[in-house]
Amino acid sequence: MPTKRSLAGVLGAMTLALASVLAAGPAHAAPSAVPPAPSAVPPTSSPAPARTELLPPGAGVSCSPGNFCASVWDPTANRFRVFYFYNCTRYYLSNWNDWGEAKNSQTGGAVATIYGSGGTVIRTIPADNSVYAVNWTPVYSIRNC
Repeated sequence: MPTKRSLAGVLGAMTLALASVLAAGPAHAAPSAVPPAPSAVPPTSSPAPARTELLPPGAGVSCSPGNFCASVWDPTANRFRVFYFYNCTRYYLSNWNDWGEAKNSQTGGAVATIYGSGGTVIRTIPADNSVYAVNWTPVYSIRNC
């Protein structure tokens, strides 16, 4: 009899173990810890410019007299945005990337200066109403006068 009891005990234990494995269901992978992709952010300046506007597709920069104007790609609008810098000050830029244009329509011969990190001068733009191609990626600030 002892053999029958041990065999019955072993079979009972195996049945319980098998039932618990089957009841648990298939294994699933743990959710990944990859954060969602960041949303696009628009280019900005501090202080804010006199105004900004989105360019229609294919349009170039126009700049009203007295302004230093800069166009930069705005990924939130999928168009170029023009910043009209009128008040004479230093403007600090955020999220300005890739190539755009600049046009200096200020009066009195005011020269605009474009600065990189640490305040190094990248270039100057004379008040000649010409349109200049500018790589905004290394630019940290602009002084329009």
